[in-house]
Amino acid sequence: MQIESTFRITPAHWAMMAQTFIAGTSFSFARVASVEFNPLVLAFLRLTGSALIFGVLFFSRGGFNGNRPTLSEWIKLFALAFVGITSGQFLFLFGLKFTTPASSAVLYAMTPLWVLLISVVMSKSERLSKRKLFAIAIAISGGLTALFGSGKTLDFAENAWLGNFITLGAVWCWASYLAFGKKILVRYDAIQGTALMMMLGALMFFPIGFLPTLSFEWSVISAGAWFGVLWVTLLGSVVAYGLISFALSKLTPSQISVFMNAQPAIAASVSILFFGEPFSLTLIIGGALAITGIIMLQQER
Repeated sequence: MQIESTFRITPAHWAMMAQTFIAGTSFSFARVASVEFNPLVLAFLRLTGSALIFGVLFFSRGGFNGNRPTLSEWIKLFALAFVGITSGQFLFLFGLKFTTPASSAVLYAMTPLWVLLISVVMSKSERLSKRKLFAIAIAISGGLTALFGSGKTLDFAENAWLGNFITLGAVWCWASYLAFGKKILVRYDAIQGTALMMMLGALMFFPIGFLPTLSFEWSVISAGAWFGVLWVTLLGSVVAYGLISFALSKLTPSQISVFMNAQPAIAASVSILFFGEPFSLTLIIGGALAITGIIMLQQER
């Protein structure tokens, strides 16, 4: 008797495979661009480019379609965009100027941990069990290993800790965006919500990044850095957001999170094989501990 498996790969699974690959490689390409660009200019280019593309999508689909926000909703939308897009994307790119793609990816892998802690401390929507506390301890130990251990083998070691702490700030911004975004964006579909966040985030960053962009010395930028800008803007922002929005309509968050756990491994492999990042045993150990703790948390939720 032949036993047939009930699991099959759907278009949503393929979408998440592509999204995971793009997200994992984006750390390295963003790192290449961040080394040569002023971080204000780099964030300006990425946010403006993403906002223009999502703006076209937003208005070509009818804009709000009669679902315009109230004044109080506008305030919440601006606050969410400021935290998750304006601040989060700038800190992500700024942090990569000093740290490595692999270290950054490990810290971002801990996003579910911070989402849980925000839900427990601020929204009171979840409670901590002994198993969750144990998983949190494992994840934090891994994150600390990656945070403090990565700087010992790097040629920019004096700034590696600074980059890791800046990246940690970006992770907190992203976790806050995920924790509060579901309630704030509940009235809008995936494209509407993402487009609103990108456009509002770019609008708030415009007065910060416009003047540095005008005075920037463009002649010093290499082709590789420009390719990094295009990658993180077109693929890392537009395509990746579109793929995950499609996947979220077909898969559960826990199913999607399984794919996201592979991002640090992809980021580390690409960075070591193609961008010359030194192999770091502490980073591998820290990443393994962090991901183990996060998987345990996902099984409990």
